[in-house]
Amino acid sequence: MRQVVLLCGPPGAGKTTEARRSGLTVYDRDDPEWLSERHFTDALKRLADDAGARAVVIRSAATSSARRRAARMVRATDTFLLSAPREELMRRVRSRGRDVPREQAGVKHWLESFDDADGVRRFPGWPAVFGEGLGSTSRRW
Repeated sequence: MRQVVLLCGPPGAGKTTEARRSGLTVYDRDDPEWLSERHFTDALKRLADDAGARAVVIRSAATSSARRRAARMVRATDTFLLSAPREELMRRVRSRGRDVPREQAGVKHWLESFDDADGVRRFPGWPAVFGEGLGSTSRRW
């Protein structure tokens, strides 16, 4: 059965951590394997055409229109939002040690841009998404 979960949220929300817990194939633009946005987008288009796909796609998608576009592109079966309080997001991006000013600006921009006009559901955890079990063991990261 096809299951493609679009997991959205700001930097530091825990999207990658949760996606990896799913046991599904993970498509995360931050992974080094994606040489460019085009390379990543091409992979997402192939995912959309896969009738048996079982994957989690990570996108920030702060706006309802961005989530709608991303969900349509990958033919998502579910779209969820994962976030945390601003202070916690900032703490997490600082602890990564990556480009902290850029990451913090990303958090600020996401929070300022966010809208929930689409009624996006908060991520309920994988047991609620899958029932009792988790997904397959295939991963892409």
